[in-house]
Amino acid sequence: MKHKKIIIGTCIAVAAAVGIASVSVSAGTAIETATVVNGQLDCELELNGKVESLSERSYYSKIDGRIGTVHVKEGDLVKEGDMLISYDTEDLSLDEMLAELDAAADQGGYDDSKQYGGRVAGLYSEAKNSLPELEQQIQTTEAVIIMTQKALTDRKSELSQRGAQLQADLAGCVADEGDDPKDVQKKRENIEYQIAQNSHDQQYDPEIVKRQDELQFLNYLMTSYKEKKSVMESQKAQTQLSLQTQGAKDRLEAEKAADDLVNDSKLKDLEIASKGIKADFSGVVTKLPVTEGCTVAKGQELIEIQSLDDVAVVCAVNKYDIINIEEGQTASAHIKNKDYECRVTRIEKKTNEDAATPGIRVELTITKPDDSIILGLESKTKIRTAMLAYALLVPMDAVCSDDDGDYVFVIEDGRASKRCVVTGVRNDDMAEIIEGLSVGETVGWDEASELTDGQKVKVK
Repeated sequence: MKHKKIIIGTCIAVAAAVGIASVSVSAGTAIETATVVNGQLDCELELNGKVESLSERSYYSKIDGRIGTVHVKEGDLVKEGDMLISYDTEDLSLDEMLAELDAAADQGGYDDSKQYGGRVAGLYSEAKNSLPELEQQIQTTEAVIIMTQKALTDRKSELSQRGAQLQADLAGCVADEGDDPKDVQKKRENIEYQIAQNSHDQQYDPEIVKRQDELQFLNYLMTSYKEKKSVMESQKAQTQLSLQTQGAKDRLEAEKAADDLVNDSKLKDLEIASKGIKADFSGVVTKLPVTEGCTVAKGQELIEIQSLDDVAVVCAVNKYDIINIEEGQTASAHIKNKDYECRVTRIEKKTNEDAATPGIRVELTITKPDDSIILGLESKTKIRTAMLAYALLVPMDAVCSDDDGDYVFVIEDGRASKRCVVTGVRNDDMAEIIEGLSVGETVGWDEASELTDGQKVKVK
């Protein structure tokens, strides 16, 4: 085929001036000629890509609690240190008090077991020292029970009032003259649905269930403290010897160490939670599955942020173009009418045939990203794949191909002589000649028809 070309992307050639002249064949058909010269050849591969962040972080809840305030929205730009999510402070305070009570209960149990291992004097001393502590624990627990019962009652009252209001709304929802009966019926059905939901909430609302569980736990603590107090009072009044084996002592110490780890971890998590969730780096909020007032469980995902400091344009490159790409090559990306410098930082060692855009994933990391970048945008990119500072060059129009390879027509003594050549790097305009031509020789081509070997030509 005439002028069969292999083009690597969209390329720019900066070459020494190539003289082009017109000659004519005996029949008068004009042909073009050019002188073989040395020059510079730059090649670029143009690709389409998508802007992606290479760093992201998901923040998870360290506690079971309730969200107080969500300070951002999905898609917002945030800076390092910005507050993202705050927990409900009242809920946190109650949880901290419960954790401290739990730790105190474990400490009391440990002390109880240790003191039972002593002799009569030890038992007496244990009882004498534990009773004031137990009395304080009982008083504290009673105060927390009152607070928790109030919170439960307030929540039930809130839901009950809401139910009463809905019932009143239902009773008042009747068709007046001129009303559309269908609209009235639809409104009544909506109120009835809310009444049913309210009835369900009055029994199974997460806050109610939580407070009931807390009351159950607090009552258990109260019973435990009173039982321990009774035991201490009895122990103080009695003198008996209770010897403890070394194995029992070791087990007690191990259990105490495990309880301390759990309690310390819980208190630390609550302390961290009290400071809220803050951004560790500048980026964009890409996922926000929670809302203000919702109850979350420990380990539940709260928010995801993708970094704007570590951003790349990701391209899917086909098997023909990938041979010209290497890590470390410089590139550019056009995003929102602005050009950014890039560098090829990663080439995956597999193809993604199942992806929406099949090919090999290539990451072009943006060297100096800024806040104007929007993740997910399409981007035009150019990768500099080759640069020859001193190459033997001819116009691409002069290069032809057949089954035997590439060839050109050299103009000698007024005739077009076919000569096989070995080509190297090419772009849209110029081709590198590795073998077959010398500087100063003249090559020619006919835009209208193909030249033949030995065809007579005449310079105008």
